[in-house]
Amino acid sequence: MYLFGKKALYDNLNNSNIEIVYLNKKDDSLVKILNENNIKYSFQINKGLLKKFSKINHQNIIIKLIDNKNSTLDEFLKSHDDKKLTFLLLDSIQDPNNLGSILRTAESFGVNGVIFKKDNQVDITDTVSRISMGAVNNLNIFKVTNLIDAINKLKKYGFWIYSSYISNQSQDFNKIRYSNRTCLVVGNENKGISSLIIKNSDFLIHIKTIGKTQSLNVGVATGILLQKITMQ
Repeated sequence: MYLFGKKALYDNLNNSNIEIVYLNKKDDSLVKILNENNIKYSFQINKGLLKKFSKINHQNIIIKLIDNKNSTLDEFLKSHDDKKLTFLLLDSIQDPNNLGSILRTAESFGVNGVIFKKDNQVDITDTVSRISMGAVNNLNIFKVTNLIDAINKLKKYGFWIYSSYISNQSQDFNKIRYSNRTCLVVGNENKGISSLIIKNSDFLIHIKTIGKTQSLNVGVATGILLQKITMQ
């Protein structure tokens, strides 16, 4: 996986997930920073790589990341007995801009795990990684075959499921006392959360608005909800 530009580089300097940084032109200040952080770099960028990312504003900086494999959801849950854990479950997010923004927000608020389906869901692409500003590399991300199976596993380990859904049965998110083990569910940009997930949720929650527009962009809504849940 690759990241691009100075901002992404600075955001990841303190992480150990950078394999090499390609610089298309000499920049003494950047070279100094890379040397100080013991990060390998090269001024020789493969022409195929440059062509592949020609439409991206990479600022002559291409960052290749180490391919770290996450543990499975089962392994993670078995090995984490923390009293407080926050998970985010995504139901069929289709827009890479939304996914990148959501992952950046999730990392910012210390979300412990993000779950989404292997199919019918935008994957972690270069665009998603770039928009997340590298947050994707600092999150525990679990791709699963079935979201209901994942929800049942979470419940087995003491999680309560809070789904963002506007209906007569949903409650104001500000009036909820969230569990020490919380999983927030947000849904597809157009269809929202599936009926089966709604049936398997412990709480349906919504964000009260005062304008004529009731629904918010899924990325914006996720940020508002996570701020409340993680700062509670």
